[in-house]
Amino acid sequence: MKSLTLDQLKALAQQTSSPSISIFLPTHRAGQDTQQDPIRFKNLLRDAEKQLLGSGMGPREASTLLQPAQALLDDPGFWNHQQDGLAVFMAVDDFHYHQLPFSVEELLIISQAYYVKPVLPLFTNNGHYYILALSQDEVRLFEGTRYAVGQIDLPEKTPVSMEAALRLDDKQKQLQVHTGTSQSGAGHGMFHGQGPGEEENKVLIEQYLNLVDTGLKEIFREQQAPLVLAGVDYLLPIYHKVSEYANIMKEGITGSPEHLRPEELQEQAWPIVESYFQQETKNAVEQYQQFVSTEQATDKVGKIVAAAFNGRVDKLLLSVDAQVWGNFNPETEKVTQNADRQSKQSNLALLDFAAMKTLQNGGAVYTLPQDEMPTDSPVAAVFRY
Repeated sequence: MKSLTLDQLKALAQQTSSPSISIFLPTHRAGQDTQQDPIRFKNLLRDAEKQLLGSGMGPREASTLLQPAQALLDDPGFWNHQQDGLAVFMAVDDFHYHQLPFSVEELLIISQAYYVKPVLPLFTNNGHYYILALSQDEVRLFEGTRYAVGQIDLPEKTPVSMEAALRLDDKQKQLQVHTGTSQSGAGHGMFHGQGPGEEENKVLIEQYLNLVDTGLKEIFREQQAPLVLAGVDYLLPIYHKVSEYANIMKEGITGSPEHLRPEELQEQAWPIVESYFQQETKNAVEQYQQFVSTEQATDKVGKIVAAAFNGRVDKLLLSVDAQVWGNFNPETEKVTQNADRQSKQSNLALLDFAAMKTLQNGGAVYTLPQDEMPTDSPVAAVFRY
């Protein structure tokens, strides 16, 4: 799964070439619908070409810009191995695509910057989480939302098993940790075998999980999303001990995860993170309400966009139901707005821009339905200072 990471989102935010094309497509994992996905993508590319030509771009220039995306149409393997959604970003000399663990609405946006609002559930603090399924024979990492889950390719240096991590010799392999089942159904570790002893085996497991944690830093760097562990009960406290990731949920999914499908892991993980998300969102809303009568919080779009640009936004509350188009001059920090309508003069998605800058500068973003926002405005923010 070629998932979108926070570092990659930050790189997308740095792209300044206009026009910037963003395409979103719901995709299918299996079945006959997979045959329709490239057809719908082809139609979106045709629409993009029409818009580019209509804006005054020459046919050859438009064809060159769209060529990397056109090439995906000739790759059957690409379309046969999709997740639930696809995001494609392209500009001059810049092309990226990312599979998504949740469905998105079919959408084409051509503007002066990449449009990322549909992928924000991957990075908001009230819906995006990870599941790490651990055993001595297998390591799997998933990222999920309330409604979907997808497996993430492990970074190259992340071990896929204890044997691969420690390159156990024959003598060490004689000492194994097997999983028994108590009457309650929870797994527990039973150490046995001819070898250096139970304590040494615990040390080997600790070394193995430490290597797993080190390998996953490439993905977890600067992340704040909660992580749910899945594994037999003797492994989970050891991973808690060795991991440097700050937001591991205390409660985990106990029992061997090796035969659990992603959807089964998600079903067990969501109740663990749901209350966490509800509390985090409640805290952010209450903090906004506490400071709204001061200079430390506002629901004014212009002030929020400028503050986000300067790294001042600590918490951003964003309506999932709205977008505000306009322009932003980074030299004067002047913001112009044109309600929810894109035009040649108003060609920047301001809420999108504020969200990207907030994430880029280490702030937290929360997405809410408009009727759950603490204000009639589609955006609200708490400032760092």
